[in-house]
Amino acid sequence: MVEKDYKSIMNIETLEIALLISLIVFSVIAIESENLIRAIFGLLGFIISLSFIFILLYALHVGIMLLLVYAGGAIALLMLVIMMTNRREE
Repeated sequence: MVEKDYKSIMNIETLEIALLISLIVFSVIAIESENLIRAIFGLLGFIISLSFIFILLYALHVGIMLLLVYAGGAIALLMLVIMMTNRREE
C-alpha cells in the first residue's frame, strides 16, 4: 500500500512540473510575441495552466474563478477589442 501512495505522489509531482514548465513557456510566448493574437493565446494558456496548478493545490474555488473570469471573460474581451480595431499597413 505504501508503494501505491508513492506512485500517486510521483504522478502528481510530474504533473506539477509539467504545468510549471508550460507556465514558463506560455508566459514567454505572451511576452515575446509580436503578433497580438498569439500573445493573447499565450496569456490564455498561462491562465489555464495557473488555474490547474491551483486546483492541484486544493484551492478549487480559486482555480475555477481563474478559468471563469480571466480565461472566459477577459480573454474574450481582449480578442473582441483586437478584432474590432483597424490595423494600419506600414
